[in-house]
Amino acid sequence: MNAAPGWYDAGTPGRVRWWDGTQWTVHEAPVAAAAPVAAPPQPVAAPSRSGPEPGWYPTTAGELRWWDGTIWTGSRVRDGRAGIDWATLERPVFGWVAGGMFLFAGLCFVLSGVLTRTLTILPVFFVALSALWLAMAAQSTRVRRIPTPVGDPVAPEQVRPLPGEVDGPGAGWYPISRVAHRWWTGQRWGAYLSSTFGVRPTFHAEQSMRTLRIAMTVIAALTGIAIVVGIVLISIAAGPVQLAIGVLVTVCAVLFGVAIAVIWVVARSQTRLLLLPTDPPATAAGHPPQRPR
Repeated sequence: MNAAPGWYDAGTPGRVRWWDGTQWTVHEAPVAAAAPVAAPPQPVAAPSRSGPEPGWYPTTAGELRWWDGTIWTGSRVRDGRAGIDWATLERPVFGWVAGGMFLFAGLCFVLSGVLTRTLTILPVFFVALSALWLAMAAQSTRVRRIPTPVGDPVAPEQVRPLPGEVDGPGAGWYPISRVAHRWWTGQRWGAYLSSTFGVRPTFHAEQSMRTLRIAMTVIAALTGIAIVVGIVLISIAAGPVQLAIGVLVTVCAVLFGVAIAVIWVVARSQTRLLLLPTDPPATAAGHPPQRPR
C-alpha cells in the first residue's frame, strides 16, 4: 500500500486507523471523529478564550513579550533577539518560599556562630542565595503585573514558525513526553512547547541548560559545606544549646540537599524538553495538554 499518510479503513467497523505512508500505526479513531480518508492530521485548535489570543505583543520600546492567553511569561524578543528574562519562574510563590528558606538558614548560621563564637562566611552565602531567589520572585511577579495586551499580536521572523503555521501535510501538536507536545508544521519543528503551564517558547534552551548547571553546582557545594559545618558543631558541642544548633544546621542542610537533588532531576528532564527534536514526528498528531483554568 503506497497511499499518502492519512486515516483509512483498517477492517474494524466504525473505526479508522492512521497510515503513516509506509505502515499502519497503533492510532485509531471513530469514523465520525477522524479526518477524511487520506487527509493528514489537522492542527489542534487552541481553546477558546475570552481575552487576547496567545502571541507576541509589544510591552516596552523595542521589546516583544510572549502572552500565553492568560499571563505574561518571561520569554521576550529584545533588539531582534529571542530569549528569556534572567529571572523567570512559572510560579513566583516558589521563589518567595525558597528565598525565605535560604534566609532562615543564613540566620541559623549567624545564631550558631554567635553562640559558639565560630563565625564563618556561610551565612553570607545563604543570605546571597536568599537575595537571588527573592529577586527572581520579584522579577517574575513584576512581569505578571504588566497590563493585559491590546490589539493584535505580531510575528517577526525570529520567532517563527508559530503554532498554527503549516508548511505541509501532517502539521499539528505531537507528543514529546507524557505531559508535553511540540508544534510540527509539516516540515519543521516550531520552538513552542505546550504543557499544563500553557504554550511556551523555547528559544532559551541552551542558555537555560548552562545557567542550570552553574547554579546547581554552586548550591550543591554550599549545601555540602553546610552539612560538614553542622557535623563539626555537633562534635564540638559543649552544651545542649550548641548541640541543638548543630543538629538544626545539619538537618536543614540535609533537607536542602534532598530538595536540590529533586529540583535537579526535575529541571534536567524539563530542560531536555526545551531542545528541538532532531527527527520528524513518528506518531499521529494529538491534543496538547490543557492548562487548568
